[in-house]
Amino acid sequence: MQIQWKSPGVPIVSEPGLRARKKAKTRATIVRVALDLFAEQGYSQTTIAQVAEAADVSPRTVSTYFPAKEDIVFDVSSGSKERLVEAIQRRPEGQDTMAALKEWLLEERQVLDHDRDLHACQRLVIDREESLLQHEQALFREFELVLAEGLAQDLDLPPSDPKPRMAAAAAMAAFDLIHDEGHAERHEGQIPTIEEQLDLLDQALAFINGGVSALRQGRKGP
Repeated sequence: MQIQWKSPGVPIVSEPGLRARKKAKTRATIVRVALDLFAEQGYSQTTIAQVAEAADVSPRTVSTYFPAKEDIVFDVSSGSKERLVEAIQRRPEGQDTMAALKEWLLEERQVLDHDRDLHACQRLVIDREESLLQHEQALFREFELVLAEGLAQDLDLPPSDPKPRMAAAAAMAAFDLIHDEGHAERHEGQIPTIEEQLDLLDQALAFINGGVSALRQGRKGP
């Protein structure tokens, strides 16, 4: 969205221009056709040239939008980390990091529900390719650092202190466990419902919150 200024302090919000809309449409088309190809014939077996042909663009155009092949796969979830950073940094007074994390997760669920089929296809492609799973794990570590910073503020500790880092690692381990259970159920032909996933998440967050509360009490002393 573009913002034009009519006069100091008075913005006029206008819709994106034709060029911007065309670029966004091209990007979305590349992602959709690429994920379909990756799911159908395999990520490693699919070439950029094949993606370009399916999207009716040149290979150079694909590479311009996505310098690395894995960028296409993870474009679907791009922006999640930035939204988590914003949720933690702008959380209202009195709200701790774990509560902000849960709110962020619920909002991310709405993003997923907006195009469930596309996200399901992305999940399928990632689960089938070891290199993509490793890339996803690297992204998770970035989320872990964001959580550690927020928890350090909650505990009035420096970000380098091991306590908030351990709590953040525990949170990410919970996500890994939920993902593994969901993957096993999908493999058996049973797709976990949103309610089941959120229930597991609530249990994990309650456990981690207990640990964070204990750490906070330890900071206060007797």
